[in-house]
Amino acid sequence: MLEAELKASLGDLAAEELADRAAALGFLPVEQVRERDIYFNGTERDFRRTDEALRLRSVRRLPDGPWESLITYKGPKLDRVSNARTEYETGVSDGGTAQKLLEALGYRPLAEVNKVRRTYRLDQVTLCLDQVQGLGGFLELELLVPGEEQREAAVERLLALLEELGIPRGQLSRRSYLELLAEKQKEQGMP
Repeated sequence: MLEAELKASLGDLAAEELADRAAALGFLPVEQVRERDIYFNGTERDFRRTDEALRLRSVRRLPDGPWESLITYKGPKLDRVSNARTEYETGVSDGGTAQKLLEALGYRPLAEVNKVRRTYRLDQVTLCLDQVQGLGGFLELELLVPGEEQREAAVERLLALLEELGIPRGQLSRRSYLELLAEKQKEQGMP
């Protein structure tokens, strides 16, 4: 599957106001979760240079659901507008064991991203309101398509929804939360 995705900073817009706008368009709430993402880097190739990602995600449905874990590979971005990329994801029964397995294979933890995510859905479109520790509020719009042939139409649909939600294109970001956090740490003189 291919994931067409747009990400935008909420800036000064309150998440509640955006949730109201989404509801007015017909988006329905799905869930609220806490996510802890550990990103890994390879020894044979540097995923930061190849624009790939290997992530171990732990998810807890709020307020007090059990933790579940997923492992995800994301390929390089496919265009200059969106975060569209090939993605493979599967559940793992034990996140701690999965982390040890990855480390035993030579993958090293690079960084951790923590967030609370509220998810909404309209047809096949997923809207996420993220509160990312150290970064603030973000909106993600996602649409899974079978292949490259549908990518451009999916991105156009997401851009139209972004406009309907009143989010300026200038607030779009193609950088991942991992990249944004690394950039912020660099600006603050942190290693």
